[in-house]
Amino acid sequence: MTHLFDAPQFIEDSPSLAPNRDAPQTPEHTAVVFDNVSKQFTNARGVSTTALANVTLKVARGEVFGIIGRSGAGKSTLLRLVNGLEKQGSGAVRVNGVSVGELDERELVALRRRIGMVFQHFNLLSAKTVHENIALPLKIAGVPKAEIDRKVAALLELVGLSAKRDAYPASLSGGQKQRVGIARALVTDPDILLCDEATSALDPETTQAILALLRDINWRLDLTIVLITHEMQVIREVCDTVAVIELGAVVENGPVWRVFGDPQHDATRALLRTLVHDLPADLAQRVKPLRDLAQADARILLDVRFTGADAHEPDIGGLTSALSSEGGSVSFVHGGIDRIQGHAQGRLVVSAQVRESADSTVQKQIATLLERARRYANHVEVLGYV
Repeated sequence: MTHLFDAPQFIEDSPSLAPNRDAPQTPEHTAVVFDNVSKQFTNARGVSTTALANVTLKVARGEVFGIIGRSGAGKSTLLRLVNGLEKQGSGAVRVNGVSVGELDERELVALRRRIGMVFQHFNLLSAKTVHENIALPLKIAGVPKAEIDRKVAALLELVGLSAKRDAYPASLSGGQKQRVGIARALVTDPDILLCDEATSALDPETTQAILALLRDINWRLDLTIVLITHEMQVIREVCDTVAVIELGAVVENGPVWRVFGDPQHDATRALLRTLVHDLPADLAQRVKPLRDLAQADARILLDVRFTGADAHEPDIGGLTSALSSEGGSVSFVHGGIDRIQGHAQGRLVVSAQVRESADSTVQKQIATLLERARRYANHVEVLGYV
């Protein structure tokens, strides 16, 4: 890891410091390992609840690893295992090769100094200034005042709050409070930064600014970041890899572009629903099932999807030509293409005209349209007709 005072002023000036996202994940390249981890909680009446079930994950050094799931899925429990705030029931959690569950209290204290944590509700001390809040971990550790002042000043500059050095939390905005929280988490030069719903209490504009800051810190310091969230937008903006958790189990895991472009589990598709280009209500009301098609002249709606798995960009011109080669008109009625981690992906709803002729039925024309569209897209299906 590159520590704050060794870091370049701008990562663009020192590209060699950028982490290699394609490096093989050998043990020396792995920051955190969850090895078949399970965890149960038992209430006062002796009733057990499974929080985590056989979770196996690897977090690479220098990456931003996102853990997403609905409320109660087990995200926070998984995160708290990393710094020993919770202990697994079975399996193992290893941080930099050290088994967390086998550490005694003194060793846990040492581990936690190497792991920073950013909280949803900031957890700042209202009676202390910004400088004092950031300095607190170093003051507790007995670091000399001159060293504390130097590190806090550098961190205030890093998070853009130098002018707020002597301000109290009550005078800060939500985004400024979270910047203080991030600076405080970095003051001990951690190897890993844990973010517990760090943007959930912020408005969308401030969320974007905090995510940009986290990404900047990740690249400048080669800092491993593990964050939990229930928002897919957060995952898309900042993460390299994502694990989807449902009812305590990992149901999907992989590079963000792949999970977004071709989700395999219902839980993932449900979480993505706020981001995908679903049919607008006015259009959905007009679509009729293909089995009811009786007229000889209709417009078929095709759901055309690009997963980003191909090396080339979506050929929209080729798709249009292929669908209109029989003389029928083609139009794009909804959707769009995004770029995630350099991969172009998205969904287009395409309206294509079909008509019965002497040598071709409507059904044959639809089959032909599907065949041609699939040469240009990863998934194509008929939504119905209008």
